[in-house]
Amino acid sequence: MGYIEDEIDRLRLRCIGCGKCSRVCPSLKHGGCDPMEMMIGGDEGIEHCIACGNCSKACRRTDPFTVMRDLLALRNGLHVSDAYRDTGYAMPIKPLDGCPEPEWTGDDIMVMPGCVVKCRVPFVEYAMSVALKAMGLKGRELPNNTCCMHPAQFREMTEMERRNVKKSMETNASGKGIVTLCGGCSEELQGSGIDAEHIIPFLHANIERLPRTSTPLRVALQPGCSAMPFKKQMAEVVDAMGYENINNQMGCCGKSTDVAGPLMDERMQECAGADIVVVGCPMCLVKYDALPEGKPVVHISELVAMAAGDRESLGFHSIQIP
Repeated sequence: MGYIEDEIDRLRLRCIGCGKCSRVCPSLKHGGCDPMEMMIGGDEGIEHCIACGNCSKACRRTDPFTVMRDLLALRNGLHVSDAYRDTGYAMPIKPLDGCPEPEWTGDDIMVMPGCVVKCRVPFVEYAMSVALKAMGLKGRELPNNTCCMHPAQFREMTEMERRNVKKSMETNASGKGIVTLCGGCSEELQGSGIDAEHIIPFLHANIERLPRTSTPLRVALQPGCSAMPFKKQMAEVVDAMGYENINNQMGCCGKSTDVAGPLMDERMQECAGADIVVVGCPMCLVKYDALPEGKPVVHISELVAMAAGDRESLGFHSIQIP
């Protein structure tokens, strides 16, 4: 992995130690890693990195997020998983008995589910197919889609190898736009110049087509780290369907790091008073739905399906949906 060390050195040399990355790091706030410390030569606490990408969004000189993922790969001895080599996804597929198959109606829109949806919450893809149908749009799953190359395990591959994987998905879209169900997927593909849009701005662009609910609920919005730039659009989408948004503050779930506990405490405080939490990230869905005594949670595609009168995906949640 010598080229990873070279990449880290190259990006560190461009750091001026301004500390902007540290000020936006949710992990550091709770005693986790400090991205600036990583940029000036350290690696202590790298295992607490949430991989939210906030550091690079705040930095105009270099790319702390890439350094953090590279350091994670080196620290944990990460290699491309057997699951990826077998299926194209970063994690093993866990079959879900009784999960409904998506009901695709055409190929105008190419839906990229992403690893977490395909391997953990496939009912979200079903909900997306229902949402498209309710909006009068025709779509299908992107043929031969794979992992977007966002997880740290793919730092073992060269930039050209990762880019080729992503470009193959662009080719498979046959000139049609790609809509992702995960913010990390859209962010990763867009970084390689691929026409990919996260579901939130996609729904916002089609806001007049959205169904209106007959059962208004008070909802708390948690877009997820990579989809945080779309929080205003998410609120407008929810409002257009007749739901009431009750929170203004949003943040990271912490994923599987040691700082997840206090971060989820923050999220639950933000969501107090809501009937349901709506997320724009399938990993957040998994995290919130596994929270003891947590609030009911749905992916935004499921909220659209709910407004259209289809609740079939909701039976696969651990926490009962009202």
